[in-house]
Amino acid sequence: MDPDAGITCNLAWRSGFETGFPGSDWFEYDNGSYSPEGSLNPGRTSGWTIVEQGSGEPVFSGDHSYRGWIEGTAPESHRAYPVLHTHVATPLVNTFLVYLEADYSRLTGGQWIHFGTWGNADDQGGGIWALHTMSVVNGRLEFAHTNPFHGESIGPSPQPNFPTDRWVRLTVYLEYNGNSGFVQVWQDGVPMLRAQVSQLEGAPGTHLTRAHWGMYAGGEVDHGTQYNDEIKIWSLDAPLGDLETEPDCYLVAR
Repeated sequence: MDPDAGITCNLAWRSGFETGFPGSDWFEYDNGSYSPEGSLNPGRTSGWTIVEQGSGEPVFSGDHSYRGWIEGTAPESHRAYPVLHTHVATPLVNTFLVYLEADYSRLTGGQWIHFGTWGNADDQGGGIWALHTMSVVNGRLEFAHTNPFHGESIGPSPQPNFPTDRWVRLTVYLEYNGNSGFVQVWQDGVPMLRAQVSQLEGAPGTHLTRAHWGMYAGGEVDHGTQYNDEIKIWSLDAPLGDLETEPDCYLVAR
């Protein structure tokens, strides 16, 4: 019997970048990296924009997708992405599509390119930012700010490099249980990593309150382009019992 047969995926939030920015999908925050024209703003070596179907750039579905890119090193981290402020109860599933263009031979010494950040920030104004992240490091998918810190590999061994130059579906399952949490990710349906989320000790709760996806990287990274499309957050009415099979929320037509 399927232990998750009775669990329902309820769409809580989505963005395919169809409404522009800031639009209704995203928190109205811009650190200077957003470029409506798709060219770098003065003084920056990274940026992000929204591209159109027919531009020759990757769009997974609909008429638009996100593009974040890096054209040189920076004195601090590259942060070229929109931000979501929300309040979705866990357990939840986050599905999104990523298309990465990067030369792994140039990403050495632990250089990383980020895919997603999730957390339970302090909504009371205390400034606590309890978070965990997922990135490509040395060509491979890794967590950070978890226990174990980089996550436990549960996929093919040895772990393959994250694919480049094509769309990849990432499905992330989150449970926040007060002072602790759990995260697991599937890559194109294959379980890859899992970990405990210990950072929640700073801001206990059961809700996802902050998230972002896209081009965030260490300042030493000097190149790379990332496209995102069809980012969705699904609330679940019960925890998953089957952590081997990818939750099929992405198949739900909404």
